Amino acid sequence: MENLIKVVIAGLDEAGKTSILTALDRKYDFHKDIISLTPTIRVEYHATEFLRNKTVFWDMGGQQKYREIYEDKQDIYFSGTDLLLFVIDIQDRERFETSLSYLDMILQNFLKHKLEIPLIITFHKFDPGLQDVETVIMDANDLRQKIIDKYPMFKILFQQTSIYDIISIVQLISYGLSVFDEKFFELSELLEHYLEEFNCKSLIIFDKNGIIISEFYSSVIEPKIYVEFLESIKEHLFLLKRMQEESYEAESNFTSMGNELLSYLHKLEIGDQSFFTSVIIQEKDKDAFLEKFSDFLKDVKKILEPLILR
Repeated sequence: MENLIKVVIAGLDEAGKTSILTALDRKYDFHKDIISLTPTIRVEYHATEFLRNKTVFWDMGGQQKYREIYEDKQDIYFSGTDLLLFVIDIQDRERFETSLSYLDMILQNFLKHKLEIPLIITFHKFDPGLQDVETVIMDANDLRQKIIDKYPMFKILFQQTSIYDIISIVQLISYGLSVFDEKFFELSELLEHYLEEFNCKSLIIFDKNGIIISEFYSSVIEPKIYVEFLESIKEHLFLLKRMQEESYEAESNFTSMGNELLSYLHKLEIGDQSFFTSVIIQEKDKDAFLEKFSDFLKDVKKILEPLILR
């Protein structure tokens, strides 16, 4: 039976909420769309499917006049929320306190109605050039600590995202949706096991929309291959989307990454649903990997089938 999941995406105006959803939807060639985005008027709705569950993202316009409407009619806008994704522009230091006040209004409503809503807070616009900027890192740590200290009763996951890093966007949504079934923890353990079996750098399962179902990474990824590693995962997202949009017949694809690494994308059908496994392996391990890969697919099916065919 199909369930409806309501995900509220909130934050101040120009925090980047709609950009996140645009990047998630397009996966590639999205920067020109983001440049042309206009402020969200009150609420816009974005629907997708996640393991047969219809998921509706409520993209809440962040201008003050809309925030006042949400506060006045909280039961209309926040009732039935299954997940809150709150976006803070890490570059907008002057409005940190305004952003925290808006978050407090929403969370006080959840507390009033005794709702234990999972919460993801992302420090957005944490662009690649800011990763090592001390003041930005300190701002993020300070904000994180303030929120943790004030709301110990909520389950909160903190993320860093940037439209220049599509993987961070995909992970943001994926981590949020994975809280709805304990099967995801079982799947994560399976990936951890096979990561060691394959001796691979990464093992990721995407659904047909490019949402990560589960993922596991090697604890050691050498700096010299890290950039190629990220680019390969991005290419898998792009290829996945082309498989959906075009008549792409191949069910698997090997690509050389350089540094004696291969990236592998494999399509997996469960019922009428398509999933994609992304693997980064060393060339020397290719044959051994292929010998064990069918066992991996069987184990993945055992976990996912109850979620898909129920």
